[in-house]
Amino acid sequence: MQVTCARCGTTTEGLPAPPVPTALGTEIHGRVCPGCWQEWLRAQVILINEYRLTLVDPQARALLEEQLRQFLHLDRPRPA
Repeated sequence: MQVTCARCGTTTEGLPAPPVPTALGTEIHGRVCPGCWQEWLRAQVILINEYRLTLVDPQARALLEEQLRQFLHLDRPRPA
């Protein structure tokens, strides 16, 4: 499936499957290229370590999702 990445704007083959089994995972699958997803995975590790997030904490997960949306530009509407 071809996607136009919300973050970098390139049109390329998308991720092979949603990265997580949620609505957010489906959105990422349809809007993010594999390169930007890999960049997020590296940035995510830095955020978890820097802020010492415990992912069993709902507030920590919410913070991480907010950062993910900002990093991947998913807070912007899809282009028409």
